[in-house]
Amino acid sequence: MNTCSTCGYDQNPDNAEFCGACGSELQTLTAPTTPITPAPTIIQPEIPPTPAPIPTSTTARLTAKQSGSPVPEFIIESNAIVGVFDPDMGPVDVDLEAFFGGETVSRNHAEIYQEQGIWKVKDLGSTNGVFIKPLGQTRFGARITIPETLNHGDEIAFGKVRFLFQSA
Repeated sequence: MNTCSTCGYDQNPDNAEFCGACGSELQTLTAPTTPITPAPTIIQPEIPPTPAPIPTSTTARLTAKQSGSPVPEFIIESNAIVGVFDPDMGPVDVDLEAFFGGETVSRNHAEIYQEQGIWKVKDLGSTNGVFIKPLGQTRFGARITIPETLNHGDEIAFGKVRFLFQSA
C-alpha cells in the first residue's frame, strides 16, 4: 500500500497514481526493508503569492496527459462543462467517460470559463474533485473549493483524469 505524503492516508493500492482520500499525486517509492524512524517535522518556507494572471486569449486547449487517450485534445472557445454523458442530463462539452479513470468523473464535474479575459475553473460539486498543479510545481494542490485561475502550462485533474491546460 502507498501512503500519501500530503494527508497520510495509507490505504492507497501500490499502482495508484492519486490518493484515494485527498486526490494528491502519489510518489512512487520502493518499500523500505527495515523500519525507518520518522523524520523530524520540517517547516516549509512561505511560498510567495502567485503574480496576478495576465489576461489570456479566447481559445484554450486541454491536452490529455495519458497516452492512448480516446480524445487527445479538447479545444475550448467559451464556457465548457467537463463531465460524463448522462441520458437524463444530456451531453457535456468535455466528455471524459471513455478515459482511463473516467469512473472518477461526475456527470457535471467542473466548468472552465473566462472571466474578464482570464481562464478559470470551478468544481460543480463533483465527488472526486478538481486539482491544479501550477507550471513548475511538482505536485497538485489541494482540492479546489472556489473558482481558481488557470494559467498556460498548468496541469489540471478532474478526479483521476489529467490534462495540460494551454491558452492560445
